[in-house]
Amino acid sequence: MTGMPKFKVEHEGVCPGCAEGKLKRGPFPSSNSKTTDILQLIHFDISGMMPVNSLGGYLYYLTFTDDYSHKTWIYLLKKKDEVFTWFRHFKALIENQTEKRIKILRTDNSTKYESNEFHDFCKEAGIERETTTPYNTEQNGVAERKNRTIMEAVCAMLHDQRLLKFLWAEAANMSYMFKTDALIKHLIPRLSKKCSLIRNLMSLILEFLQVPYIFICRKRK
Repeated sequence: MTGMPKFKVEHEGVCPGCAEGKLKRGPFPSSNSKTTDILQLIHFDISGMMPVNSLGGYLYYLTFTDDYSHKTWIYLLKKKDEVFTWFRHFKALIENQTEKRIKILRTDNSTKYESNEFHDFCKEAGIERETTTPYNTEQNGVAERKNRTIMEAVCAMLHDQRLLKFLWAEAANMSYMFKTDALIKHLIPRLSKKCSLIRNLMSLILEFLQVPYIFICRKRK
């Protein structure tokens, strides 16, 4: 064969080309740190923008998740610059209700959390900021998984009831309010017979949230 360049092999041991060609990202180690009380660590993230505006004109939603109790709060946003306003609202609400203070706030390294106003507010309130390394969303895994769970529930509900996409915000709120059906199952038998309308409504909600979805490859159908 003519015209081919002459290749030289000048390495020992593992071939650098093979190593780089087969290189993949290693798994993230599990965290051993555990919180011992509520509000010690709050996971905080925003999801959006959505493909369509909701009924109220919202395009984003914001979640706060307590690391100890795993309780989540959700807020709907029209613009990203509303993040700081809703954080102040959340902080005032939750600290007043629990009589405890937020210690650590964990977010990704996005610029939407890096305003001087946000930094100054956290500094004055004594809140430690923890930010992830760029392009390493796994470090904020609790918030990322929560957003994925909410969106999966939204898609399942909209598809099952054949609803239009602009109802995503209402579905997101419902998935947050009834994230488990245990409360509904517990309440339905206790409702008075006079509250037949409420009983029927809650039964419909329970049925709405219990639709299972299983993905089957088209080739195996």
